[in-house]
Amino acid sequence: MKGVIFNLFEDFVCEGFGDDTYEAILDEADLQTEGPFVGPGLYPDADLLELVGRTIARLGIPLRDALRAFGRFALPRLVASHPDFADSTMTAKEFLASVDGVIHVEVQKLFPDAITPRLVCEDPGPDRLVMTYRSERGFCHLVEGFLDGVSDHFGTKIDYHQSSCAHDGADACRFELGFSDGAA
Repeated sequence: MKGVIFNLFEDFVCEGFGDDTYEAILDEADLQTEGPFVGPGLYPDADLLELVGRTIARLGIPLRDALRAFGRFALPRLVASHPDFADSTMTAKEFLASVDGVIHVEVQKLFPDAITPRLVCEDPGPDRLVMTYRSERGFCHLVEGFLDGVSDHFGTKIDYHQSSCAHDGADACRFELGFSDGAA
């Protein structure tokens, strides 16, 4: 996992729950990494899972809720740090459809060691999108948070439900999206 995700997670915990909470979580965590997480660095997925696990235990919140809140928090910051990926003329639907074929491709160019998920989109109609998420990490609840963040960022209501989930035995997680206000 890229260090930028660890940096965003630190910001998420510090801004939401305080620096002392994050420091306590860091002290409790059994991490493979020694020292700080640096944005372009590559770190074990297990370290992020350890930090998330310690966070939800300390705060008493369900994993799904924590990942979803983190995704919503992280999305606008990721967009702000890479404004070329979401220009002002794009719609929420266009942005989501570009993630795998444009954004993840560019991430791979910048960081050849990055392991990006697959996010395949089907376009069944003007105000709809079907997204299939495949990743060994199984962060479909983080995807839900990213969808909430996209909705906030573009000012477009996105109704979605997960019609299949890898956590329930499916080969991938499938999200069916509807965009309101004709702003897809």
